[in-house]
Parts: sequence; structure tokens; C-alpha cells
Amino acid sequence: MLNDLNVDQARFIALLATAARAERDTMLGHGPDRNLNPKEATPTRGERNPGAELGFDPLSEQNSQLTALRDALALTEAARSELYVLMRIGQGHLAAKKWHRGLQEAQSLGEAAVAGALIEDPDLHDHLLKGVYEADLGT
Repeated sequence: MLNDLNVDQARFIALLATAARAERDTMLGHGPDRNLNPKEATPTRGERNPGAELGFDPLSEQNSQLTALRDALALTEAARSELYVLMRIGQGHLAAKKWHRGLQEAQSLGEAAVAGALIEDPDLHDHLLKGVYEADLGT
């Protein structure tokens, strides 16, 4: 499955995504399961963290963790496409057995859209590691 990317690179990028997410959450003042309006009950279904939709937009361009993540994503086009496929598998939008379909999707989207999808996913860490697991690439 992986030709241009190795599992250790995917895990390292996932680690950087965790650090960027933690810095973003700290800046936004997000605490786990913190209800911002105590008069409203916590929803039983749906999004519990409405700030997740912001992605990494609240972070400045000079943010050290976000810069490190962007630098790590400066891969070859093929490696970034494979990382995109892992993310899509981790999101549950693509089956691991349909790897070729994910590569075709990444190719049709283009390099800029793939890079944007990766950098804007606030849950990139979870999606990459789940993708590695689902594709049975981890040891």
C-alpha cells in the first residue's frame, strides 16, 4: 500500500498534529467536555466541540507547532496523496481495501486541495492513526 510514505512518517506527522491541536485548544480555552453555557444541557448526540470546525485557523502563521506540521507535510506529491488516503480511511470515508480509489481521489483533487485537507483537519492525529490501524500497517 505505502510506496512513497512510511508508517513512521505518518506517525510523526500525527504527533505534530497532536501538538498543533493542543496549542490551538489552549489558545481557544477549550477544556475536555467543558460546557460553555451552563444553562444548556450537554447534547446527547452530535458535535460536542463546536470550535473543532475552525480547524487551525485561530492559530497565527508564526505558530511553532503549526509551522512544524506544515514543514512535515512538505512531502512528495505521491507521499502526500498516501497520507491523504490514510486520513480518509481514518475518517471512515474510505475502506482500506479501496486504497486505489483514495489515490485516484487525491489525484483528481490536486496537490493544493490535498495539502489543504490535511492541514485543516483538526483531528488529523486521530484520523491518521486510525487509518494506519484500519489499513493494517502498524505493528
